[in-house]
Formats: sequence, structure tokens, C-alpha cells
Amino acid sequence: MSSEQQARDLINQAQKKLNSWSFFGPSNKYEDAAELYEKAGNMFKLAQQWNNAGDAFIEAAKLFQRGNSAKFEGARAYENASKSYKRSDPAAAVNALREAVRLDQEGGNFRAAARHYQDIAELLESSELDQPKEAYEAYGKASELYLADDSPALANKCSLKVAQIAADLEIYNVAIEKYEQVATSAVDDPLLKWSLKDYFFKAGLCHLCTGDMVKTTQALANYCNMDMSFESTREYALLKGIIECIDQGDVDHFTQLVYDYDKLTRLDPWKTSVLLKIKKTIDSDELR
Repeated sequence: MSSEQQARDLINQAQKKLNSWSFFGPSNKYEDAAELYEKAGNMFKLAQQWNNAGDAFIEAAKLFQRGNSAKFEGARAYENASKSYKRSDPAAAVNALREAVRLDQEGGNFRAAARHYQDIAELLESSELDQPKEAYEAYGKASELYLADDSPALANKCSLKVAQIAADLEIYNVAIEKYEQVATSAVDDPLLKWSLKDYFFKAGLCHLCTGDMVKTTQALANYCNMDMSFESTREYALLKGIIECIDQGDVDHFTQLVYDYDKLTRLDPWKTSVLLKIKKTIDSDELR
């Protein structure tokens, strides 16, 4: 018997269970049927019928909620549905995860809810869905829930994603706030202190994008107060050099500074993109 046929037989058994009378009461009937739907979902997965698998897990989740194990078992069934839908229908996977979040939050399982929001954000970021604003919001919710679970390291990881996407969306005030927030939490942590330079650099680049050189200069001074070693870094030197280029409207010098930095420390695509935005502002100032 094929995996698909086994799945359909299990669904038929579940339907019979739902239509039968149970001596142990209706909740037991719903849970038994839910377990059969879960088994059907796994059989559909073996048959690589991802949508059917997702649908079966959704039915299991709904039935678990009608029984006595609504929160935990229902959330796990929605999670399994999302894993199946992820292969064929990312939007359906997101919807299933949102249901899992709802149940986990109601049950006080904040770590699981945060992880689901993180998965939602990654799906929304994907090329299939390409919804950065929604991903930005989902990462923010994940960060809040990780904090509620007393997991600051995981919260910071999501905050850094919020900052990155905020900068892409040109919401620079939020990007700056998040980078500075993570940097502040890393100052006294010997395991994270090595990352300070990068957080300050990214926050500084976002400051430069705002066009407010007074605040940018103040921010750099503050970063040096937070970590005295920052002033001796190539990142600090580049940021200071860019401020001068912007003040003087010198695109050529800006280009040379970035080129010299990139020769020794390769710029990643995000930093390159932000630097190009800064360059355009200098170009536009020159044309006035």
C-alpha cells in the first residue's frame, strides 16, 4: 500500500472516530482523531504531497483544540503543518505559524512563540514572499518574546535583523536604536565585546544616512566613550573620513576612502548598499 493510500485510510479512520459515540466523552474522541490526522500528515510527507500533509496537520490542530490538550499539542500540529507547507506554499506556512504563536502565547510558552515568529520572519524575507516590512515586524515580535522568556542573546539576534531590515527600508532611527541597544548589552560581555566595532560601524553608517552630521559626530564620540578601543579602529577612521567628505561634498575622496577600506576589510552587501546611499546624497548635493 502506498504512503498516500495509507494517509487516506487514516483520514477515513479519523472521520469514523469523529462520527462514533465514545464512552470516555467527546474530548477523548477528538484527540484520538487528531492523532490519526497527524499520522496521515506524516504519510503524506513520505509521499511528498506537501499541501495534503499540511492540510492534515491543520485538521489535527483544530481537533486537539476541541479536546483537552489544546495549547501544546495544537501548537505542535500547526508547527508541523508549516513545515509541510514551506515546501509548496510559504504563505500557508506563515498562516500556520501564526496559529502556533497564538496557542503558545496563550499557554505561556514564549520561547516557542518567539521561535515561530523568527521562522515567520525568515519566510517573509524569502524571495518567494519578499515582504520585508512584515519580516521586520515579525523579527521585532520575536525579540520581545525572547526577552519575555529571559533569553537576551536570542532577543539581540532578532534585534540585529530588525536593524538590518529597518536600514533597508530607510527607517534609520529604528536601525540606529537597535544597533546601539545591542551594543550597550555587549559592552560588559567578554564574549560579545569583539562585536562592538561592527555594531558601532553599522549604527554610524545609519547615522550618516540621516544627513545629520552633528548627531553623527556626537554618536561617534559616545561610541568611543563606551569602548575606548573603537577610536583606533579602521571603522572609526572611515566614518570620520566620510563625515568630512559629506561636509566638503567630495565624492572622489569618499570613493577612495571606501576603496582603501575594502582592500583590507571586505565590505558585505549590506554595508556596500548603505555606503552607496550615502554616496548618492553627496552626488545630489554636488548637483545643487
